[in-house]
Amino acid sequence: MAFPGSVRASDSDREIAAQLLRRNYQSGRLTVAELESRVARAYGAVHRADLRAVLSDLPFELPVDRLKFNRGIDRIQRGLFRLHLWCFTAFNTIFLSMWAWGGGHEFWPALSIVPGGALLAWHHRKSRRASERLRGRDRALPA
Repeated sequence: MAFPGSVRASDSDREIAAQLLRRNYQSGRLTVAELESRVARAYGAVHRADLRAVLSDLPFELPVDRLKFNRGIDRIQRGLFRLHLWCFTAFNTIFLSMWAWGGGHEFWPALSIVPGGALLAWHHRKSRRASERLRGRDRALPA
């Protein structure tokens, strides 16, 4: 059974390590001499532990597509608001039906409609504000 450090490195692992080294060089964390020696060690690595040793003192940063990230967050929060609206409508429709079929005396569904409606209005306001903030950071989001 192989230990985690004894897993052999693939060509793609070595290439990823070299790209990370180049990115850190562009950020000013490495000199040209350090870059060359580390890239040579990365391409000569046999195990993944060797690659980890080459990258151990550097921050690990993945490139993030902010536009895609913001669109995803915006889509999720709008979906949550739609789910909240659907649940509010469905449950209060059931409560109104129960009240109507029960004779319609005291309007007890108001105990659900009023606070639920206030919570829904609050959620709508916060959802729109979050969408506007995301669009402010990234003007390319659709309206």
